[in-house]
Amino acid sequence: MVENFIFFVFALALTYIANRKNLFPNFTGDIHQKFFNEKKIPLIGGVLVLVTLLRFYYAHDYFINLVFLSIFLIGFFSDSKILSSPRLRLYLQLLITIFFVLYFKIEVTPTKLNFFDNLLQNHYLSYSFTIFCFMILINGSNFIDGLNGLLLGYILLIFFALTTNNLILFSGLDELAINYLFYSLILIIVLNYSNFLYLGDSGAYLLGLFTGYILITIYNSPAIVSPYYIILLLWYPCFENLFSLLRKFLNSKSPVKPDNRHLHQIIFLFLKYKFKSKNILLINIISSLMINFYNLVIFFIASKNPNLTILQLKLILVSIFIYCILYYILNKRIHLFIKK
Repeated sequence: MVENFIFFVFALALTYIANRKNLFPNFTGDIHQKFFNEKKIPLIGGVLVLVTLLRFYYAHDYFINLVFLSIFLIGFFSDSKILSSPRLRLYLQLLITIFFVLYFKIEVTPTKLNFFDNLLQNHYLSYSFTIFCFMILINGSNFIDGLNGLLLGYILLIFFALTTNNLILFSGLDELAINYLFYSLILIIVLNYSNFLYLGDSGAYLLGLFTGYILITIYNSPAIVSPYYIILLLWYPCFENLFSLLRKFLNSKSPVKPDNRHLHQIIFLFLKYKFKSKNILLINIISSLMINFYNLVIFFIASKNPNLTILQLKLILVSIFIYCILYYILNKRIHLFIKK
């Protein structure tokens, strides 16, 4: 409780100072940044996430600390416009992820697909597949961090789902660290919903890497869980990334440049035009809550039988189908609103 209180005071103090002194502001002007808010909000959520993770990994493994700090710094320099090249950020992410996977020998096997599992018996292919998964998740997490509370809420839902099945006990974190993590993320999401801070690239990259690491640790533990349960818990940021890459490719656009055509932005625009609301923050939060409520329902159903592969596959396919249909319908409706 004392540590939670100290973090609470630190987070509030840092948020207050950052807002008063205009520290680490979001650089309004980029197409994906000015989409929802014209006010300069401090990008300090990543700092608070880093402090949270280093707290319970400090004495655990210095190399994990180094990886977390490195991925944070890539995002921090991106937020600060020091590292403005998307391609360079991608290459640096890749280097850190390669080091992380090879040093800790992180592999995702088996997949319960015989042909794929036979391929992954080759360690080079297995490591390459794990690196690919991490890269998709890291950048997918950044993609969905476009509404207040969306990414943070989604991560909290993942950990809540793991807790309901006691799978979190296989994460390598002790009970004190788990409680500290929950309380810290809840405080950060409250400040995010209140528009006092944003996660920024630093927070999104860090949460993506950390969550992926925890889920792989649980899957490779003695816990009995289907690999597709793990995939389901990560379906939204990963599919958002893959869908965005395909969408940009079909529209002859650079896959590494940000835009404002992600599903959460489409939902936001639809609600904004539909209800003609000038309260941008309210529409922002409602859009975020709607998406996470859907994922809450899906996670609840999936967590009833986390070791039942067929259930997890059905839920993944249903979620992808709903995503595509919703995107197609709302995107058409938005064009009709604009024409009017």
